[in-house]
Amino acid sequence: MNHIALFRSFSPLALALLVAAPGCMATDADPQSDSFAEDALAPDGAELGSAAADLATDDGAALSTAESGGDALVSTSTLVGLSTGFYVPPRVGGDAEFDGHGPSVSLQVELSVFNGNELWAAVYMDALETKSNWTHAAGTAWYRLYTSSSPIVGVDGPISFNHTYTDTDHAHDIFTFAPDNLVNKLDYVGDTKGNEAGTETGVRVYFNPITLVTE
Repeated sequence: MNHIALFRSFSPLALALLVAAPGCMATDADPQSDSFAEDALAPDGAELGSAAADLATDDGAALSTAESGGDALVSTSTLVGLSTGFYVPPRVGGDAEFDGHGPSVSLQVELSVFNGNELWAAVYMDALETKSNWTHAAGTAWYRLYTSSSPIVGVDGPISFNHTYTDTDHAHDIFTFAPDNLVNKLDYVGDTKGNEAGTETGVRVYFNPITLVTE
């Protein structure tokens, strides 16, 4: 079981994400209704994305619970059907057109627990043109995926995920992954037929089932 040590502080990766893109603004190319995202304060002032993963609204999302055996007063909750909104990182360099030169994309996803009972996901995306003039979009968005009625002790499973690829066309780029990964599917937009950096280039993250351990 992975015990997330973020009840009081950021993990090294989460800190690195914020350093990599200070003050980045999370935007949502496909707005979703999410009461958590609308009224939540992002961790330590980080900008907040709109999560499509509220269990009450996401397609097919469900929550199952089971009491743990033994004397420990804990239970497990499996969250199914979680996803983020479509995150478009801001343009940070070059013009707005990748122009068929990639981009070369790096993605990092990490789960965190804040306020004792909130499960959050940090999504960092970096998209860089593969030749001059080095069009560049990069940033981090935070998504509150779930709020538990009980304190979260840890996550029974992976809590981070990395992915890289280089775009070669104007279509959506979709990747799927095995059930033992944190992420089930990534839906990217890289290059398009027009301007895209800061307006269209982005990603939506779909999660495999996440099992929480709660008190």
